[in-house]
Amino acid sequence: MSTGNPATDLPRLSLAETVAKRIEARIAEDTLPNGHRLGTRDSLRREFDVAAATLNEAVRLLTARGTVSVRPGVKGGIFVATPPPLVRLGRKMLELSGDSVPVSDCLVMRDALEPLLAREAMRHRTEADIADLRRLAAEMAEQAESGVGYLAANWALHRRIAEITPNKVLQHTYTSLLEFVENRLRGVTPDEPATRYVEGPAVHRELVEAIAGDDPERLDAAVEAHGALTAARGGGT
Repeated sequence: MSTGNPATDLPRLSLAETVAKRIEARIAEDTLPNGHRLGTRDSLRREFDVAAATLNEAVRLLTARGTVSVRPGVKGGIFVATPPPLVRLGRKMLELSGDSVPVSDCLVMRDALEPLLAREAMRHRTEADIADLRRLAAEMAEQAESGVGYLAANWALHRRIAEITPNKVLQHTYTSLLEFVENRLRGVTPDEPATRYVEGPAVHRELVEAIAGDDPERLDAAVEAHGALTAARGGGT
Protein backbone atom coordinates (compact mmCIF):
# COMPACT_ATOMS: atom_id res chain seq x y z
CA MET A 1 0.00 0.00 0.00
CA SER A 2 1.22 3.46 -0.83
CA THR A 3 2.45 5.61 2.06
CA GLY A 4 2.05 8.84 0.15
CA ASN A 5 5.81 9.38 0.23
CA PRO A 6 7.34 8.93 -3.26
CA ALA A 7 10.75 8.03 -1.81
CA THR A 8 9.49 5.28 0.50
CA ASP A 9 7.01 4.00 -2.07
CA LEU A 10 9.84 3.07 -4.45
CA PRO A 11 10.80 -0.62 -4.30
CA ARG A 12 14.12 -1.47 -2.65
CA LEU A 13 15.69 -2.45 -5.97
CA SER A 14 14.76 0.90 -7.49
CA LEU A 15 16.22 2.74 -4.49
CA ALA A 16 19.38 0.64 -4.66
CA GLU A 17 19.82 1.51 -8.33
CA THR A 18 19.27 5.19 -7.54
CA VAL A 19 21.97 5.07 -4.85
CA ALA A 20 24.31 3.23 -7.23
CA LYS A 21 23.77 5.88 -9.92
CA ARG A 22 24.47 8.69 -7.42
CA ILE A 23 27.72 7.04 -6.36
CA GLU A 24 28.71 6.56 -10.01
CA ALA A 25 27.90 10.22 -10.70
CA ARG A 26 30.07 11.35 -7.77
CA ILE A 27 33.00 9.26 -9.01
CA ALA A 28 32.66 10.74 -12.50
CA GLU A 29 32.01 14.35 -11.50
CA ASP A 30 34.84 14.46 -8.95
CA THR A 31 37.11 12.32 -11.16
CA LEU A 32 37.90 10.16 -8.16
CA PRO A 33 40.94 7.96 -8.76
CA ASN A 34 41.21 4.21 -8.49
CA GLY A 35 41.60 3.29 -4.81
CA HIS A 36 39.82 6.39 -3.45
CA ARG A 37 37.91 5.51 -0.27
CA LEU A 38 34.23 6.39 -0.61
CA GLY A 39 33.41 5.42 2.96
CA THR A 40 32.11 2.49 4.95
CA ARG A 41 28.80 0.73 4.40
CA ASP A 42 27.43 2.42 7.50
CA SER A 43 28.61 5.92 6.57
CA LEU A 44 27.21 5.58 3.05
CA ARG A 45 23.94 4.21 4.41
CA ARG A 46 23.60 7.28 6.65
CA GLU A 47 24.63 9.63 3.86
CA PHE A 48 21.97 8.35 1.47
CA ASP A 49 19.45 7.75 4.26
CA VAL A 50 18.54 4.22 3.17
CA ALA A 51 18.19 0.86 4.86
CA ALA A 52 21.20 -1.43 5.18
CA ALA A 53 19.65 -3.89 2.72
CA THR A 54 19.27 -1.14 0.11
CA LEU A 55 22.86 0.05 0.51
CA ASN A 56 24.12 -3.54 0.33
CA GLU A 57 22.20 -4.06 -2.93
CA ALA A 58 23.67 -0.84 -4.36
CA VAL A 59 27.18 -1.97 -3.43
CA ARG A 60 26.53 -5.37 -5.01
CA LEU A 61 25.42 -3.69 -8.25
CA LEU A 62 28.50 -1.46 -8.32
CA THR A 63 30.82 -4.34 -7.49
CA ALA A 64 29.34 -6.44 -10.30
CA ARG A 65 29.95 -3.53 -12.70
CA GLY A 66 33.55 -3.16 -11.55
CA THR A 67 32.90 0.38 -10.30
CA VAL A 68 33.81 -0.21 -6.65
CA SER A 69 35.66 -2.77 -4.57
CA VAL A 70 35.02 -3.78 -0.97
CA ARG A 71 37.91 -4.21 1.45
CA PRO A 72 37.51 -5.74 4.92
CA GLY A 73 39.26 -4.71 8.09
CA VAL A 74 39.70 -1.61 10.22
CA LYS A 75 40.92 0.47 7.28
CA GLY A 76 38.52 -1.17 4.87
CA GLY A 77 35.34 0.10 3.29
CA ILE A 78 34.09 0.90 -0.19
CA PHE A 79 36.74 2.02 -2.69
CA VAL A 80 36.71 3.28 -6.26
CA ALA A 81 37.77 0.51 -8.64
CA THR A 82 38.86 0.62 -12.24
CA PRO A 83 36.28 -1.34 -14.27
CA PRO A 84 37.69 -4.33 -16.17
CA PRO A 85 38.84 -3.56 -19.74
CA LEU A 86 35.82 -5.33 -21.22
CA VAL A 87 33.44 -3.13 -19.22
CA ARG A 88 35.27 0.04 -20.25
CA LEU A 89 35.29 -1.05 -23.88
CA GLY A 90 31.56 -1.83 -23.93
CA ARG A 91 30.64 1.47 -22.29
CA LYS A 92 32.96 3.47 -24.54
CA MET A 93 31.48 1.92 -27.68
CA LEU A 94 27.98 2.98 -26.64
CA GLU A 95 29.14 6.42 -25.49
CA LEU A 96 30.88 7.12 -28.80
CA SER A 97 27.80 6.05 -30.71
CA GLY A 98 25.61 8.40 -28.68
CA ASP A 99 22.07 8.89 -29.94
CA SER A 100 22.86 6.99 -33.13
CA VAL A 101 22.35 3.72 -31.20
CA PRO A 102 18.61 3.00 -30.97
CA VAL A 103 17.29 1.06 -28.01
CA SER A 104 15.70 -1.39 -30.43
CA ASP A 105 19.12 -2.45 -31.75
CA CYS A 106 20.37 -3.06 -28.21
CA LEU A 107 17.27 -5.11 -27.45
CA VAL A 108 17.89 -7.28 -30.53
CA MET A 109 21.45 -7.98 -29.35
CA ARG A 110 20.33 -8.54 -25.76
CA ASP A 111 17.67 -11.02 -26.86
CA ALA A 112 20.19 -12.88 -29.03
CA LEU A 113 22.49 -13.36 -26.02
CA GLU A 114 19.84 -14.44 -23.51
CA PRO A 115 19.53 -18.10 -24.66
CA LEU A 116 23.31 -18.49 -24.23
CA LEU A 117 23.18 -16.79 -20.82
CA ALA A 118 20.37 -19.11 -19.71
CA ARG A 119 22.35 -22.20 -20.74
CA GLU A 120 25.43 -20.86 -18.97
CA ALA A 121 23.34 -20.17 -15.87
CA MET A 122 21.97 -23.73 -15.83
CA ARG A 123 25.46 -25.11 -16.23
CA HIS A 124 27.21 -23.03 -13.56
CA ARG A 125 24.49 -22.04 -11.05
CA THR A 126 24.95 -22.69 -7.35
CA GLU A 127 22.34 -22.99 -4.61
CA ALA A 128 23.08 -19.39 -3.64
CA ASP A 129 22.51 -18.27 -7.23
CA ILE A 130 19.15 -20.01 -7.39
CA ALA A 131 18.09 -18.54 -4.04
CA ASP A 132 18.88 -15.05 -5.36
CA LEU A 133 17.03 -15.67 -8.63
CA ARG A 134 13.94 -16.94 -6.84
CA ARG A 135 13.97 -13.91 -4.54
CA LEU A 136 14.24 -11.53 -7.48
CA ALA A 137 11.49 -13.35 -9.40
CA ALA A 138 9.25 -12.99 -6.34
CA GLU A 139 10.02 -9.25 -6.21
CA MET A 140 9.02 -9.00 -9.87
CA ALA A 141 5.65 -10.54 -9.01
CA GLU A 142 5.19 -8.07 -6.15
CA GLN A 143 5.82 -5.15 -8.53
CA ALA A 144 3.70 -6.45 -11.42
CA GLU A 145 1.32 -3.48 -11.25
CA SER A 146 4.03 -0.82 -11.08
CA GLY A 147 5.80 0.16 -14.27
CA VAL A 148 8.92 1.53 -12.55
CA GLY A 149 9.05 -1.15 -9.87
CA TYR A 150 8.52 -4.00 -12.31
CA LEU A 151 11.27 -2.82 -14.64
CA ALA A 152 13.72 -2.35 -11.75
CA ALA A 153 13.06 -5.89 -10.54
CA ASN A 154 13.17 -7.25 -14.08
CA TRP A 155 16.57 -5.71 -14.84
CA ALA A 156 17.94 -6.87 -11.49
CA LEU A 157 16.89 -10.46 -12.24
CA HIS A 158 18.48 -10.49 -15.69
CA ARG A 159 21.65 -8.87 -14.37
CA ARG A 160 21.86 -11.55 -11.68
CA ILE A 161 21.45 -14.30 -14.29
CA ALA A 162 24.32 -12.76 -16.27
CA GLU A 163 26.54 -12.74 -13.18
CA ILE A 164 26.47 -16.55 -13.03
CA THR A 165 28.47 -17.19 -16.18
CA PRO A 166 32.28 -17.38 -15.84
CA ASN A 167 32.50 -16.11 -19.44
CA LYS A 168 33.38 -12.47 -18.77
CA VAL A 169 33.14 -11.46 -22.43
CA LEU A 170 29.54 -12.67 -22.53
CA GLN A 171 28.70 -11.24 -19.12
CA HIS A 172 30.06 -7.75 -19.74
CA THR A 173 28.71 -7.50 -23.27
CA TYR A 174 25.23 -8.37 -22.02
CA THR A 175 25.32 -6.11 -18.96
CA SER A 176 26.61 -3.17 -21.04
CA LEU A 177 23.63 -3.57 -23.37
CA LEU A 178 21.29 -3.92 -20.39
CA GLU A 179 22.65 -0.77 -18.75
CA PHE A 180 22.25 1.19 -21.99
CA VAL A 181 18.61 0.15 -22.36
CA GLU A 182 18.00 0.71 -18.67
CA ASN A 183 19.38 4.25 -18.77
CA ARG A 184 17.38 5.13 -21.88
CA LEU A 185 14.09 3.84 -20.48
CA ARG A 186 14.56 5.09 -16.91
CA GLY A 187 12.34 8.05 -16.19
CA VAL A 188 10.09 7.59 -19.22
CA THR A 189 8.15 4.58 -17.92
CA PRO A 190 4.90 5.65 -16.20
CA ASP A 191 4.68 4.39 -12.61
CA GLU A 192 1.02 3.52 -12.62
CA PRO A 193 -1.06 0.33 -12.38
CA ALA A 194 -0.42 -1.66 -15.54
CA THR A 195 -1.81 -4.79 -17.09
CA ARG A 196 1.00 -5.14 -19.63
CA TYR A 197 3.14 -7.13 -17.16
CA VAL A 198 0.50 -9.65 -16.13
CA GLU A 199 2.23 -12.55 -17.93
CA GLY A 200 5.77 -11.54 -17.07
CA PRO A 201 6.10 -12.84 -13.49
CA ALA A 202 4.97 -16.37 -14.38
CA VAL A 203 7.28 -16.49 -17.41
CA HIS A 204 10.25 -15.36 -15.35
CA ARG A 205 9.46 -17.77 -12.50
CA GLU A 206 9.49 -20.62 -15.02
CA LEU A 207 12.77 -19.34 -16.48
CA VAL A 208 14.32 -19.38 -13.01
CA GLU A 209 13.01 -22.88 -12.24
CA ALA A 210 14.28 -24.14 -15.59
CA ILE A 211 17.72 -22.74 -14.78
CA ALA A 212 17.51 -24.47 -11.39
CA GLY A 213 16.73 -27.80 -13.05
CA ASP A 214 18.60 -30.11 -15.40
CA ASP A 215 16.21 -30.36 -18.33
CA PRO A 216 17.57 -28.56 -21.43
CA GLU A 217 14.23 -28.90 -23.23
CA ARG A 218 12.43 -27.18 -20.37
CA LEU A 219 15.02 -24.41 -20.45
CA ASP A 220 14.62 -23.97 -24.21
CA ALA A 221 10.85 -23.69 -23.78
CA ALA A 222 11.25 -21.14 -20.97
CA VAL A 223 13.66 -19.07 -23.06
CA GLU A 224 11.28 -19.20 -26.01
CA ALA A 225 8.39 -18.04 -23.82
CA HIS A 226 10.54 -15.19 -22.55
CA GLY A 227 11.50 -14.26 -26.09
CA ALA A 228 7.81 -14.05 -26.98
CA LEU A 229 7.36 -11.53 -24.16
CA THR A 230 10.27 -9.50 -25.47
CA ALA A 231 8.79 -9.39 -28.96
CA ALA A 232 5.42 -8.33 -27.63
CA ARG A 233 6.47 -5.91 -24.89
CA GLY A 234 9.86 -4.44 -25.73
CA GLY A 235 12.34 -3.60 -22.95
CA GLY A 236 10.10 -4.39 -19.98
CA THR A 237 9.69 -8.16 -20.23
